Amino acid sequence: MQKLPDLSQLNSKELFEAFKKQLVKDFSQSNFPTEFIPSLEPDYSSIQNKIKRELQHIELKTDFNLMQLLNRIDISEAQLKRYLNENKNDDYFGVIAELVIKRVLQKVVIREYYKKSENPVEGSQKNNQ
Repeated sequence: MQKLPDLSQLNSKELFEAFKKQLVKDFSQSNFPTEFIPSLEPDYSSIQNKIKRELQHIELKTDFNLMQLLNRIDISEAQLKRYLNENKNDDYFGVIAELVIKRVLQKVVIREYYKKSENPVEGSQKNNQ
């Protein structure tokens, strides 16, 4: 697999909680189990392994629909194929877990960025009070 991505954002308690909340939302709206998410620690390898195990476990069920989950998270089939081709020698579910982590984190960081950019005066108002 590629070098582990820099997920230093996960060290921020606020962002990590937002990451877990978004993960719960995406998984639950796709009818995937979410019980493992609240116990996640802000460690990339641990998160990837837990998501990978959940995907492997749920695959055995007849109502398993991985593309439904990936579409909910906003990972296209073309993106998935490209990423799997780039990582041919890696574990299938490990690669998918990496994509899930990156995309969910991206959504959370973008949302936080726009929240802050919508309220730029808020910080200066606090200083003036």
